[in-house]
Amino acid sequence: MRVKLRRRFPFVTAAPTDEASDPERGIQDRDIFEPVRRGYSALGLGADADVLAMLDQGGPEPVCWEIHSLDVRRVRSRPAGEIAALALFGGLPSQFELASVQVRTWSPNVRHARLVVGGTYRVRIRGTAETLDLPFSHVWSFANDRVQDVRNLAEGFELRRLPAGAACAA
Repeated sequence: MRVKLRRRFPFVTAAPTDEASDPERGIQDRDIFEPVRRGYSALGLGADADVLAMLDQGGPEPVCWEIHSLDVRRVRSRPAGEIAALALFGGLPSQFELASVQVRTWSPNVRHARLVVGGTYRVRIRGTAETLDLPFSHVWSFANDRVQDVRNLAEGFELRRLPAGAACAA
């Protein structure tokens, strides 16, 4: 038996809880946010397996994603491509390459199965040492221990998981 502090009721300092009946405990044990954490660390370093795992694109049956505009004036969708995680940082022009990502805000909400991540990503102009740091803000939504969608608030779009069995467009 564990003792769990009550956050909602500060006058109750502690209460015994049964681990089997504590749904938050089970989610923390599985740590659904860990593949996302590893993926952000690997972006720009060439660690493809971790980048693919952050959006379930590795393995024998990779998940397909689409990019959906959040702008109500121009609703449109398009395929996210082979490495959907790179789409999180917008459509970089061909003269730029993603060099690194620095996460500054990591705010998980286990109860609502959400994760807010903010920070900067560094792009390098190809063929030079010149870099540029740009801000990002992502809101991740989870269901059944899997990422369902990721909203890029700075650029106004979201990555959406396509239903199982949907054909991935090239």
